Amino acid sequence: MKSPLIIVLGLIATLPFAVQSADTPAAPESPKAQFVKTPEEKAKATELAKTYPLTTCLVSGDSLGGMGETVDCLYQGKLVRFCCKGCVKSFNKNPDKYLKELQAAKKPSA
Repeated sequence: MKSPLIIVLGLIATLPFAVQSADTPAAPESPKAQFVKTPEEKAKATELAKTYPLTTCLVSGDSLGGMGETVDCLYQGKLVRFCCKGCVKSFNKNPDKYLKELQAAKKPSA
């Protein structure tokens, strides 16, 4: 069994690190795709869906609606559609990768 002195010394030794991390500002959180929920978001998603270039999930490649209802999200004002909620989590881990694919799929404007 450790002596109380060793335990106290261990706590004192870690105290500067705890104080330092509390004073250090947290890094800004990366933006995440947000589920379309409010009537305003639904209206925006409906409008953006008219020109959405894909019929498959951006993450899995499965057909949109193939696993039930299509999951619509907004990411920095852009509509992103998924086959399921699990794909939203994957998207949020590396949105830049998927946004490049979405941009490449956009139809050139006439």
